[in-house]
Amino acid sequence: MPNSKGPIIWVVEDDPPVRRYIAENLKLHGFRPMLFVSAEQAYAALGDQEPPSLIVLDMLLPGMSGVDLIRLLKQNKDWEKVPVVVVSVLTREDSPAKESPNEVGKAYWINKPFEADELIRTVHDILTVVR
Repeated sequence: MPNSKGPIIWVVEDDPPVRRYIAENLKLHGFRPMLFVSAEQAYAALGDQEPPSLIVLDMLLPGMSGVDLIRLLKQNKDWEKVPVVVVSVLTREDSPAKESPNEVGKAYWINKPFEADELIRTVHDILTVVR
């Protein structure tokens, strides 16, 4: 049963079926997903929301990229420590992330397509270490 008091996880993904798949699986495991269709939308919410426990972020987004959002997060003292799980069809080596190793270096990486178990295990592992 979904937990209404579980950790908040931001999901920044422009593909509706993938966004829905991630959100449904997070809910099943007691997380509270907040959904964003673009990095701009998530960035605009930064000042209005308390930091989430974790962000699941697509790398290839229209407009502002996932790398750009990570860079902005790392420049903000309230958000710099929020862990990021990148979900992308690109490998870390093939992505724009290789151009920004300092900002993206600590991001966790899951390649699409992925199984829900891999995502949930990664989120659990990160949040266990962070707490």
